[in-house]
Parts: sequence; structure tokens; C-alpha cells
Amino acid sequence: MKYKIFGFLVATLLLLANVTSAWACLISAYQPDVPQSLRK
Repeated sequence: MKYKIFGFLVATLLLLANVTSAWACLISAYQPDVPQSLRK
């Protein structure tokens, strides 16, 4: 019984880590266009 709970906890945390890292990559990949007035 103890190993089932531990396995479920590990699987849930791995899923959470995967979703969080995918979301962070999605946010950092967004690069809006810089206006001409701000370009050097």
C-alpha cells in the first residue's frame, strides 16, 4: 500500500514538473516585435 501511494505521488509530481517547464518554455519563446522607436 505504501508503494502505491509513493508511486502516485511521484507520478503526480513528475506531471506537474513537466507541465510547469513546458509553460515556462512557452512564455520565454514569445518575442513580440520591438517598435522602430526603441531599436538602436
